[in-house]
Amino acid sequence: MNNETVGSLLAVIANSLNDGLRIMMFADKQGWSSDEFDQLKLLEETLDEAKRDFQELPALVHGQVYYEHDRKSESLEDLRLLCTRFELHMQNFKDWARTGGPINPVWARETIELRRELHRAQCRAARRIFNAEQETTTRCLGAFQVFRVQRSPEKAQQRNLEELMMSNKVGKFERFGEHGIAFVCDFCDGYMVWDDLREMPSHRKPTTTPDGLEPMSGTSTTPATQDTWQATGFSASDGTEKPIVFAPVVIANHMPPVPGEWQARILCPYCDEYYEYEQGDDEMERVKWNQDEDGFEDMAAFKEHLEWSHVGIVPSTTNCSVM
Repeated sequence: MNNETVGSLLAVIANSLNDGLRIMMFADKQGWSSDEFDQLKLLEETLDEAKRDFQELPALVHGQVYYEHDRKSESLEDLRLLCTRFELHMQNFKDWARTGGPINPVWARETIELRRELHRAQCRAARRIFNAEQETTTRCLGAFQVFRVQRSPEKAQQRNLEELMMSNKVGKFERFGEHGIAFVCDFCDGYMVWDDLREMPSHRKPTTTPDGLEPMSGTSTTPATQDTWQATGFSASDGTEKPIVFAPVVIANHMPPVPGEWQARILCPYCDEYYEYEQGDDEMERVKWNQDEDGFEDMAAFKEHLEWSHVGIVPSTTNCSVM
């Protein structure tokens, strides 16, 4: 009977890293250059990050025991592959210890790549547990962490900074083709792509009401509608100013790609808080708006919906204007 779990496979990887560290720690350092010291530091950082992930991620899915004993086949497959790759990588250091000479600087790049893949494998394992607990299609676990920051009343005064920090914690921005920028989520591998954008802006546009006025103090709005979805970017092709969807709004509302796809689909947070009133048996009943659970297939479709339906902030009596 196969007794492999997420925890047991992570232990195998940790043992491989410890083997490599012991080899480096006890090696004769008299002839070392910066390459050897850099490699030692990278191995230490990789092990530290793996331990930190193993301590922090379980809190998102009901605790250490639940995470450690998970046996989902996709998670085990990810980690088995990494076990083999780490073992082969550490064999390089064993061979080097026997033969001596300068260390191969290429191994440092391999350590960095394996470190990132291990982090993402742990994040994906946690996301699969999270998804299995949901009754309907829902946000990715990475999205949920940004979404929770946006809804936190105690962070209202610094929400812009907090949501940007959390966005950078759950994934990575990178260039996409010649002119685009993509955010790749560590938890689901989903891509969110902004086409023709020079760089990702870090600030929303000022919040306004539909007639362009600043919201009145005391206006009752939910956290989702306290901030506009808009930001100002600049075209990568000609440098002109262009409106875009503020990155954390997208990141906080993405779903894992459907199997075989690479683009994350996107839910509308404003429609998610919209209620209609329907005639009941005796009186009008408040009914939650049922938005398409499949979400929007790409950034262009999501932006078009926001431009038509959620141009500005609308009082919470309706929460949004649905066309």
